[in-house]
Amino acid sequence: MNVQESCRSGLSFFLMFRPARFAAAVALSFSCAFVLSASPDKPSWPLTLREGLPASLPGYAAAPTDTLPEDAENEMGSYVEVSRFFQRIESQTSTKQFRIAIQDYGNGKDLVASLRRAVAEAKKAGGVETRETEVSGFKTFVVTDRSTGRPTTLVTVIVLPTRLVLGQGANVPADEAMQLIKAVDFAKVVAVKK
Repeated sequence: MNVQESCRSGLSFFLMFRPARFAAAVALSFSCAFVLSASPDKPSWPLTLREGLPASLPGYAAAPTDTLPEDAENEMGSYVEVSRFFQRIESQTSTKQFRIAIQDYGNGKDLVASLRRAVAEAKKAGGVETRETEVSGFKTFVVTDRSTGRPTTLVTVIVLPTRLVLGQGANVPADEAMQLIKAVDFAKVVAVKK
């Protein structure tokens, strides 16, 4: 039971069983209001990572709910991830999907060398285009796989040595993915502390 439910049940108890306790009920409601106003409105780590994600993208519908933060591990190490999913239905046979994620690898990591190796490996596959560029002043890797006829693009922005912003697009070409990833508030992503 949260604070709001506790306050509501306490208030109804006083009013329902003893009308003479109305003054106590009023005092309880004021104290509950004080507690609720003192409750933090800001989420805690790792939900604070989500503050840099856009709530919407032009032309795309956002998923009705956001996924919970995930702890996972890959070749670069253990990380915490938050994400938001967007979709645009263009026709009965064509849908574009774009997912923006923030991955935090914790202290002591430098992800640039690992990402360069992964991009070099991806470049060896047929139908894959890669490039290194910048988005909002941050080093960015773009990999697009066109081998299936519909582009799949991964944009990786290194905002801190230990924190990445990823844009993953299905049926989204590289130039469009680069425009979509610019909706991220990179300053907020950098500023989030554990």
